[in-house]
Amino acid sequence: MNQNSKNNQTTENKKDVFVTVYLNDIIKALKRFWWVCVAAAVLFGGYSALSQKLNYTPEYQSSVTLTVNTQHADSSVSGISVYTFYYDATTASLLSETFPFILSCNLLQDAICEDLDIPAVPVSLKAEAVPGSNMFTLTAKGRDPQTVYDVLISAIENYPSVAKHVVGNITFDILKQPMVATSPSNDVNYINEAAKGAIIGVFFGLLFIFIYILQRKTVKTKNDIKNELNMEALAVIPQVAFKKRAMPGDKSLLFTNPDIGSGFPESFRVLRNVFISSLKENEKIIMATSSVPGEGKTTIVTNLALALADHSKKILLIDGDIRHPSIAPLLGIDEENIEYETVTDLYKIAYLEKYKLHLLIPTAGEEEESGYFSSGNIKQMFESLRDEYDYILVDTPPCGLISDALFIAQHADAAIFITYQDAVRISRVRNTLDNLMSTDIRILGCVLNGTVQGLSGYGYGYGGYGGYGYGGYGYGNYSGFGGYGQGGWQTYTWDPFRGWTAYGSQQTRQDPEETTELRAARNYIAARHYAEALHV
Repeated sequence: MNQNSKNNQTTENKKDVFVTVYLNDIIKALKRFWWVCVAAAVLFGGYSALSQKLNYTPEYQSSVTLTVNTQHADSSVSGISVYTFYYDATTASLLSETFPFILSCNLLQDAICEDLDIPAVPVSLKAEAVPGSNMFTLTAKGRDPQTVYDVLISAIENYPSVAKHVVGNITFDILKQPMVATSPSNDVNYINEAAKGAIIGVFFGLLFIFIYILQRKTVKTKNDIKNELNMEALAVIPQVAFKKRAMPGDKSLLFTNPDIGSGFPESFRVLRNVFISSLKENEKIIMATSSVPGEGKTTIVTNLALALADHSKKILLIDGDIRHPSIAPLLGIDEENIEYETVTDLYKIAYLEKYKLHLLIPTAGEEEESGYFSSGNIKQMFESLRDEYDYILVDTPPCGLISDALFIAQHADAAIFITYQDAVRISRVRNTLDNLMSTDIRILGCVLNGTVQGLSGYGYGYGGYGGYGYGGYGYGNYSGFGGYGQGGWQTYTWDPFRGWTAYGSQQTRQDPEETTELRAARNYIAARHYAEALHV
């Protein structure tokens, strides 16, 4: 694959991801604000129907179709002219054209008022010629059906005498006698009116959602992390879901789960290599935090610990969220039924043989939770454990909600910040980072979690890994603040990059004489080159 082909593929992947992210944004907005469209439809539909009902005035209509006969002199006998009448289409058209003028000069109206003995004509009159014939239709509309009928009959009787000044002597033949109207001619279909109003309401509801999407500034891509947060993007973690109706199996969101697909653990191998290369000498205690609950912070730090342990590192994983501990449930263990190697007044440590790492659980009663980290406990704990492990990873509460994370940051060496794709406003993320940086801790970078796959099936940030299952599984449980996780429907896709093992996957053939450090360096360099080639 030449460089131009790679660049073209990268551009297409970026466009694909961009469209997918914003389509996902629209879907989420519709799921969140669907009731706005429904409410607007109900309000506008109800208003339209009600206004029509309140403003409705029934109108009755009577009409008659006439043929026009024009008088002409045929001959003269003994000085006496003989007149005959014949059908004249031109005269019929002329009558309909001159009818508005006849009405405006009040000649016909005065004749009708005098005939019916009324002060004014409470009816509208209209004449219309039938094209290509000597017929024209005279129509009367008004509020009272009997008055409408009477005015129409009077107009038929008086119209020839008024029109003779324009077209000469004429007579009318009535083709069908007019009838008194029995029902209004302007009946309102309230269902149709309500439907029209509902359509307008849905339009305004969708307009509201569109404006909401445009003004909602969240972290959607790695470029947002760099441009909006001025931070390095350490890794992107794909959104993972399992098929709801699948056969029973391991549904844990863990690096060690063989049923989760290759993309998820591969992303943590990338994160592991970038993590190791980003640390300075003697930086061992690393905390992980986020702005709000539900961004997958516990999932990220736990799987990073598993990936490091898989890399032959001695890892201590600390559940620093003492109000809502989540690591043990994620690992599928019961805190009360495991054997602890070390038990002190401040904490207890257990070695988890299955995961090849140590887990530290603080021992604080409910009355001690608020002051556990603000005292010297955390400093004492870190000093006593620092030299026993290669890395100590601390899962902290969301930094934007609880001050515990800030107390931990004062004694940790560095921090990883986790944000969920398109979940938290950029302004809030910035405020959280400002609070975190006020402790002078070094932030290694940001992990973008829960990224959706592109329309073509490629996982975002990888360029080659597709979907990992189907909808229905979330990112843990955080009952104190709300649920973690994102559901959704995704599909398995063919992986055109399956043969690429630059990230140190399990398929990579390793030299038995190669040291762990050299292997990590080789994997990291390969991962960096691959990411630069994809340029995402």
